[in-house]
Amino acid sequence: MKPKFLKIVPPLDNSIVIKTDRSLNTPWHYHPEIEILYSVKGKGNDFVGNGIEGIEEGELIMFGENLPHTRLADKEFYKNNPNEVPEAVVIQFKKEFLGTDFFSVKEFEHINTLLHRASKGLRFFGKTRETIGEKLMEIRKLEDSSAIISLLSILDNLARSEEYVLFNRVSYFIDADEKSFHKLNKVYTYTSRNFHDNITLNEVAGLTNHSKAAFCRFFKAHTRKTYFRYLTEIRIANACRLLREGSHDVTRACFASGFNNLSNFNKQFKKVIGTNPTQYIQETLEKTG
Repeated sequence: MKPKFLKIVPPLDNSIVIKTDRSLNTPWHYHPEIEILYSVKGKGNDFVGNGIEGIEEGELIMFGENLPHTRLADKEFYKNNPNEVPEAVVIQFKKEFLGTDFFSVKEFEHINTLLHRASKGLRFFGKTRETIGEKLMEIRKLEDSSAIISLLSILDNLARSEEYVLFNRVSYFIDADEKSFHKLNKVYTYTSRNFHDNITLNEVAGLTNHSKAAFCRFFKAHTRKTYFRYLTEIRIANACRLLREGSHDVTRACFASGFNNLSNFNKQFKKVIGTNPTQYIQETLEKTG
């Protein structure tokens, strides 16, 4: 999937965008605006940076500046339920929409930290999700200063909350011109569709018409990581999703995510996440209740 730059134009005389989105098949894209999204209803998957999550009714997520993301519908669900229409409340704004230094003052230091944390993608749960969800449903009715004040209240609440998980344990970085983007995203598309299987360096290098050595240099120069590090992160992200959903035990999550043996899976899991799979399940249960 090729991340496309998406230019967001606020309504005339408005500094933020507040809208209702009824589409789940958006292109893989990024934009300088920070985005808060509340899913009223919908079925499918969120792809955020290197993270993969199933869409939940009532989910509350936040994307940082230029973080590539997309939401893809569950085709089977909507085929069997043609009258179902997804719905989400979306707010988009630039960090400096109230002035370059507005969030730099001491009183808003916690919000500034939140906006930085959102660079990895945030998914909120618990009371925070319930409270902010209600505010986001109401903000659609507001205009002008009332909408701005409500947004500041929402950011204040989110910044003080500890009820969140990261979409990406590691930062998502890409630095490439349009031609390189096109090549990289052939690799991203192929990887997202085939990470469950054995992927060779010859296969991915062929996608960009590079030799194996040239491809390794090309990929690392634009992403600051090796291709196999990226592949491992995608596989671990999928395993985390399966473990959180409770649909797979550790062994099944290991093989369903493209790993060939449990020992290597445990080693790579701890390297990326910082804990082993069993501890991760326990910590997730304790955090999300």
